[in-house]
Amino acid sequence: MARVESDGSVGGADGGARGRGPAAVLVEVALVALLFAAAGAWPTPDTNEAHYLTRARHGWDPAWLEGDFFLESREAHGVFSFLIGPLAAEWPLGSAAWAGRIAGWGVLAAGFAFAASAAIPASGWRLAAAALFSLAARSTTAAGEWVIGGCEAKVFAWGLLFAAIGWFARGRPAAAWITLGMACALHPLVGGWGMVALAVALAWSARSADAARPWSGPPARSILPLGVGLLLAAVGVVPALGLSAGVDAAGRDAAIATYVVERLPHHLLVRTFNEALVARHLLAIAVWWLLLPASTTAAQRRIAAFTAGALAVSASGLAVSLLETAAPALAHRLLRFYWFRLADGVLPAGLAIAAVAALTAAGGARMPAGRRRTALAALLAVLAFDLATESRHWPLPGRPGVASRADKGLQAAAWQEVCGWIRAHTPADACFLTPRGASSFHWHAERREVVCWKNIPQDAAGILEWRRRIVDCFSADGSLKNLVSSTASLGRDRLAAAARKYGADHAVVPLNPLDPPPLDAEPLHVAGPYAVYRLEPPPDTP
Repeated sequence: MARVESDGSVGGADGGARGRGPAAVLVEVALVALLFAAAGAWPTPDTNEAHYLTRARHGWDPAWLEGDFFLESREAHGVFSFLIGPLAAEWPLGSAAWAGRIAGWGVLAAGFAFAASAAIPASGWRLAAAALFSLAARSTTAAGEWVIGGCEAKVFAWGLLFAAIGWFARGRPAAAWITLGMACALHPLVGGWGMVALAVALAWSARSADAARPWSGPPARSILPLGVGLLLAAVGVVPALGLSAGVDAAGRDAAIATYVVERLPHHLLVRTFNEALVARHLLAIAVWWLLLPASTTAAQRRIAAFTAGALAVSASGLAVSLLETAAPALAHRLLRFYWFRLADGVLPAGLAIAAVAALTAAGGARMPAGRRRTALAALLAVLAFDLATESRHWPLPGRPGVASRADKGLQAAAWQEVCGWIRAHTPADACFLTPRGASSFHWHAERREVVCWKNIPQDAAGILEWRRRIVDCFSADGSLKNLVSSTASLGRDRLAAAARKYGADHAVVPLNPLDPPPLDAEPLHVAGPYAVYRLEPPPDTP
């Protein structure tokens, strides 16, 4: 039988949080990681892998694509780049990505299993909670955040954040704080907002018998973990704070407006969020709220308190959004910090743990046996269907037509073929004008490019330069509202001017059979709708 421990977690010989050997724990973590891999196992490169792994490789080996504008912009995730850089530099990028994915999913699985084990006694039902979390994390976000992704810093940071929730659920806020400091070192926004949510949760739980006691006692006992957490967080936060250096106040405001309003409003501005996503997010909040009475143990209530803290951060971001009409510059300066990211990841976890705990009567929740069996059967059927649906994008042998998410805006097979030709037949120091939607050129071709819509730097000076390049290469009117897909679409003079200004000696141009040839010269290579051209060097170039 399961037992309720003094800290409110559930334990016992039936597979609870305590009383299990290391082998059983490792098996559970491995199974949870496989569930997460089912959702994240897309062909490489994934959405952000072409962004972060190429930066990590260049950071470790500066001679690789030396002089590339984006790769030499200032680094915002130095710890991740330091850790993954040697792997990305020594291995093929695809192999490095899979190794990083496996490690990231493992950390994420360990963190989630640790948090869930405080509230759900049986390991089998914790697997159901993990599967439900995977589904909810892909279906209930308002700001488009993803937790189970490819090899990138925030996957590891999310795993540490879930581990912190597990510590807090066990009444160990000091350990939770230090773990969040580690998460902040990897990803300042995930870990930093997690620290805010923990403070809110501590304030909420302090009013009840669920108050976490380890902060009490001699002052040194409280100050030490607080200081350790802040020092760890500073490893990630201090470099991030320096990203605005070297630009005056007007330039910083212009860079922030570009970042928040023109490039990433779908993550930062509530008024631009997809209405269907917002509706599903609100529905998830409502279901979670209805499950709160079933949270009968201290651990379950602490997890609910942390979830409420994450929602409080989103509510604060919503309040900040209301300032945009009266004080747009101030609102944009604040909104660039992704106020809605934390709830997008924590709410699905809190909802999944609360739902499975309630349906399995963990910790004393009561439901008629027949109704509970029916609900559990329906839940398992939905999760099985979701697993079968997700399997369609697994890069298994015999599935060459499955495209990576980084190449979803392109004709992937032709794009990879043309990039392979470029890698084999052009000089290593060549610089290319590429189509606006091509985010994986560095990855596949291993050549420099002038600019890419996806690859926006994080520092203010880099953002301003990125905008100038986007305008010069893709805009007919100087704005970012109506951009063309290729510089060649603006005419041969604009293409020549952009090449001359940014030192491009080659171009990849999408072909349209209804239009005249984009250039007078014969293409060097054609693959599907993509043609490679050698551009005339500037007059003063030897």
